Amino acid sequence: MDLSKVNTILQAFCFAANISPVNLDLPIIFQRRYDFANLVVADQEFLLMAEKRSGSLDNFVKQSRAVQMMTNQNVILVFRQLADDEKKKLLHAGVSYLDYQENAYLPNLGFLYSKISDTKQNERELTPTEQRVLIILLLFVSDLVIDINKISQLSGLSVPSLYRIFKSYKERGWLINHRKSYHLAKTKTDLFDEVKNFLKNPITKVVIISDEDFQRLKTNLDFKISHFEALSYLGMLANTESYGQYALSKKQYKKIEKTIKQPIFQGHRIELWTYDPIVFGYNIDYWTQLGVETNYNMVDPISLYLTLKDNDDPRIIEEVEELEEKIYTILGEDYAS
Repeated sequence: MDLSKVNTILQAFCFAANISPVNLDLPIIFQRRYDFANLVVADQEFLLMAEKRSGSLDNFVKQSRAVQMMTNQNVILVFRQLADDEKKKLLHAGVSYLDYQENAYLPNLGFLYSKISDTKQNERELTPTEQRVLIILLLFVSDLVIDINKISQLSGLSVPSLYRIFKSYKERGWLINHRKSYHLAKTKTDLFDEVKNFLKNPITKVVIISDEDFQRLKTNLDFKISHFEALSYLGMLANTESYGQYALSKKQYKKIEKTIKQPIFQGHRIELWTYDPIVFGYNIDYWTQLGVETNYNMVDPISLYLTLKDNDDPRIIEEVEELEEKIYTILGEDYAS
């Protein structure tokens, strides 16, 4: 194992690391087949493990798990070079690794970085744009590797704007980067656990508009189903309202506000959001009853969760808890539309 190369790679990720050789009390077969080194970051120890001679990737992973159990240390696998299919296998298995070509997946170190990064930066509230982009990353990134052009397309933001946002995420320990590309610093379920306290209800105001105005505007505005109506499609809640319940960005509403008849006391419920509701497809079985596909134009599940999680109606509380479980399921399965 080339410890100087490993140290250079960790420095590229801005980790202040101390790496040293280590002698382990392991069966002789492990000592013959593998090199080991001790890695210390922020007073936390990790075990680097490299093959002396290349062999089966599956066997290497299996043996690393045995070593992890025997030593009770988090193991990071070290390679000279990895093929794309090998990196994909390791990502899906959740195995920490790095290679000498500066490819890496280091979720445990990403977590540590989030703990030691600047506290004031971590406590700063997300802007609406930062929150929207973060939700897009959670819902649309596959294999933890970020396709910035795809995110640009989905968010409507330029690549330079995204790089500025990604830099702030990196400072919070949510992303890592090397060779001008970004990866999630941890699994999406772990990231969602951490960022939930930073995500805010996007609703700024609720207005009621007449059906006449709604029919006139719906061809030019991107109304998305929200509130209890959306929740009813995704769970067991019965929606008894005669009128629709929709979300629209505050910016879009301002453009047409003067053309709407006011005041209206009965009509369609429109939530005005701090950001544009995110396009999301729900035509997957576990979002609907009996496997029926749902192709309604609805708000994304994370934003819907944020708008309803503080509701104190017992029926809604139960449905929102079910919604949260489904979000964890979808994030754990690396779903991307």
